[in-house]
Amino acid sequence: MVGAAAAVGGAVGAGALLRAGGPAAPSAASSRDAAPGGGGVTAPFADVAADDPGAEAMRWADETGVQPTLSPAGYCPQEEVTRGDAAVALHRLAGAPAVDLRSVPVLFTDLGADPARITAVLWLHGRGALWGDAELRVRPDEPATQDCTAMMLTALLRPALAGVGATWDASTEVAPLRSEGPGSAVTRADLAVSLHRANSIITDALG
Repeated sequence: MVGAAAAVGGAVGAGALLRAGGPAAPSAASSRDAAPGGGGVTAPFADVAADDPGAEAMRWADETGVQPTLSPAGYCPQEEVTRGDAAVALHRLAGAPAVDLRSVPVLFTDLGADPARITAVLWLHGRGALWGDAELRVRPDEPATQDCTAMMLTALLRPALAGVGATWDASTEVAPLRSEGPGSAVTRADLAVSLHRANSIITDALG
C-alpha cells in the first residue's frame, strides 16, 4: 500500500492505508455498483449522481475508510464536517497511527469521549497540524472551514512531500471547492475531493 499514508509514514512512522495490493474490502459504494451480470458502474451512492464532479473522490473516501458513508441511505455529501471530523479523516489518510492514550498527557479540555477523535486530535497536534487556543480548546464540534482544513492538510503533508522532493499548498486545492470564501464551512463532499486530490498528488510524487 502506498499513497498519502506511505508518504506521511516515511516522516512519522504511520502505516499504509490508501492503495491496497489486493482487492479492496467491500464498501457501500462498491457493493451498490455491482450490477447483475457484470453491468457498468452507476451512481456511487443514492444521494450522489454518477456524473457528480466529486463522485470518484467520495467513492474513494468510502472504499478506503478515510471518510466512509454515514449510513446505508447515502453519503450525505452536503453535510458540513466539524473540525473533529476533519481531524479523524486526516488521521485515517495517514494510516491511522496508534496513540497510547494512557501515556499521552491530555493537553486540551474539550476532546470529548470518542476515542477515535481524541486519538486523531492528539496525533495531529503532535505533528504540528492542529493547535488549541488560549483556553486549551481545539473546538472539535465547530464547523471545519476552508482555512483550517487547508492549514491542517498543509502542515501534515508538506514535510512528507519535501522528503520526496515535492511541494504543495493545500489552500490551492481546498479554496476552489466552495465560493463562499476561506471562512466557509467544508462539506463531506468538499473534504473527500480535497483528500482524494492530496492522495493523488502524493502518489504521483512517489512515482
